[in-house]
Amino acid sequence: MTISPSCGAVVGALACQRDSYLKKFASTVISCTEYIPPKETGGKKSKKGKKAKKEEQDKAVPQKLYEVELEDTILFPEGGGQPSDTGYLSVDGDGATDLHKITVKEVKREGLKAVHLITEPVEVGAHVSMGVDWDRRFDLMQQHTGQHLLSAVLDKRELPTLGWNLGDMINYVEIPRKLTSEELESVSKEVNGYITDSIPISVEIPDKESVSKNKMPDDYDLENGVLRVVHIGELDANPCCGTHLSSTSQIKGIALLNEGSGKGTNSRLNFLCGDRVIKYARESHALLRELIGSLTCQQETLPEKARTMVKENKKLQSRQSNLMREIASYKVKELKEELKEKDVVFSYRADGDLPYIFEIFKEMSPLEKGTVVLFTGELHESGAVIVFGEEVDKVVKGLKEKLSSLRGGGKDKFQGKVGRYEKGEIEGVLEYLAEERK
Repeated sequence: MTISPSCGAVVGALACQRDSYLKKFASTVISCTEYIPPKETGGKKSKKGKKAKKEEQDKAVPQKLYEVELEDTILFPEGGGQPSDTGYLSVDGDGATDLHKITVKEVKREGLKAVHLITEPVEVGAHVSMGVDWDRRFDLMQQHTGQHLLSAVLDKRELPTLGWNLGDMINYVEIPRKLTSEELESVSKEVNGYITDSIPISVEIPDKESVSKNKMPDDYDLENGVLRVVHIGELDANPCCGTHLSSTSQIKGIALLNEGSGKGTNSRLNFLCGDRVIKYARESHALLRELIGSLTCQQETLPEKARTMVKENKKLQSRQSNLMREIASYKVKELKEELKEKDVVFSYRADGDLPYIFEIFKEMSPLEKGTVVLFTGELHESGAVIVFGEEVDKVVKGLKEKLSSLRGGGKDKFQGKVGRYEKGEIEGVLEYLAEERK
C-alpha cells in the first residue's frame, strides 16, 4: 500500500508493531522541525551562588534536537509502559557502516503520530534508512512480554495488575496485596513453566467495539487509530501497543525478587526477565564474593557474620558518642576559661562531627559575652561549623573569605557545612581566628 507524503502510518499500525523483529527499514521524511523543550514549571527554586549558577548554566546548554515524522518507522514510540526505542537514520542510503548516521535519541507519541527526536535536521521528502538499537529493543521486549505473562499468572489468583514499571534493571508489577512465600514460589514455578512450554504469542486487531477502552491513553484517537490485542496462546489476551516476542520461550526466564510497598495496602512485586536474569545473577555473585573476601568468612556464615558486625558497630558508636560527650565537656570548661580574657575563642577538631560541636554549643549557650567558633573536618573532606555569641555576622563573614565551600545560616547562631576543605583553608581559618582572639 502506498502512503501519501502528507500522512504517515498511525501508532498502532507502525512497522515496528506489525513486525517487532524488523531491524532495518526504509522510509520517507514527512516533516522536520526544531525541537523546543517544554518550559519547566513549578518546584521550589534553590538558592545558588554565582559560581554554582554559572557551572549549572554551562552544563545546561541543551543539544539542539529536531522532531521528525516519517511515513513509517520501526522505532517504537514510548507507550504502554515500554520506553521508546533508540537507533539511527541514514539519508539516501541503506544504513551501511560507511554512511553518515544520525542518532535517534527518543521517539514520542503525539496522538496517532510517532515523532523522532534526532540530532541533525533532514530534508522533507528525503528517503531515509533506519536501524534500531536491537540489544535494547530485545531486552525491552523480554521485560514487556514477561510482564504480560506474569500478570496473566497473577490474574489466575485474583491478583490483578494495577500498574507496572519497566526499570533499568529491576521492574515491578503493583498488585492488591503481598504474596506469601508459598504463593511466590508457586507463581515463579508456573510462570517459568509457561516459558518452557514455548507458547506462541500473536497480535490481533479485533472489532473496536469488542475491546475494553479502559487502558487506552486519553489523547489516543480511537476512531482513526488501531486497537491491538496481544495473545499469549489461550492463556491471556490484553490490549497493548508495545512490541512483543513471538514465543514465551524467548523470555528465557523470569526471576521474582522481593516485594515493596505500593499505594495503600498494595504491594510492588519486583521481577526481571531474560538476559537481565543472567546479568543480575553474575553481578550479585561478584558482590557476594567481594563481601565474603572482605569479611573473611564462608558464604553460609555471611548473614550471621554481618549481624554480629552490625551489633558490634552499634556498641562502638555508642561508646564513641559517650567519649565525645566527655571530651566536649572538658572543651566547654577550657573555652569558658578563655572567654574570661578573650572576645573570640575557638575549637577545631579534625575527627569531630556535628553532634560533637553541637554538644559544646548546648552546654555553653546562651553566652553572656564573647563569640565561640567550633569547626571540624580534614583536608579534602567535609566539615561542620557552628558560630554563636555576640559577633556572629562579623566572624562568619571572615570564615567565608577563607572557606570556599562554606554554606549555612541560622537565626540565633550560624550552623553550616564545609563541602570540602581545599589545601591551605584549615590553616587559613586557624590563623584568622588566632588574630581575632587577640
